[in-house]
Amino acid sequence: MISPNTNLSPESAECALPETFSVDDAASANWVVRKIIEARNYAKHVKEWAEAEVIRAQREEEFFLFHYGHQLELWARLQIASNRRKSVKLPGGTVGFRTEPPKLDVADEQKLIEWCRTSLPDALQIKTRVMKSIVKDHVQNTGECPEGTSVSGGGQRFYIR
Repeated sequence: MISPNTNLSPESAECALPETFSVDDAASANWVVRKIIEARNYAKHVKEWAEAEVIRAQREEEFFLFHYGHQLELWARLQIASNRRKSVKLPGGTVGFRTEPPKLDVADEQKLIEWCRTSLPDALQIKTRVMKSIVKDHVQNTGECPEGTSVSGGGQRFYIR
């Protein structure tokens, strides 16, 4: 049996395991099983606690963004306009704007496939799958937006790090 006064090695001090421990009878086997189950239960408890904390933190973030996000964004725009930068560093973090590339939204893939057959066959693969990157490049280079598509995004997105 394990004595509370047993000398422990530095490696095993965390688990309170003596240097000479071995599973050689029902009592020692039972002790190891109990420790394994305790570790599993502790991991489950910590995981549940962490999940609850993540939800709490997400709600807190949503609260502050909803109540003050617009004000913070306006303040950041004023600061950035006067400094000619894209972000403002603060002791608690950074606020700024990131330019996002335009995104090609496909509303009707069949119409787009038909358009590509006549206007941009390089965008089609053998399986008649549209290569959206090629169509997107075409839209950016020519300004022509094929049937079944629209362009969205491409503006600046406010961020907080």
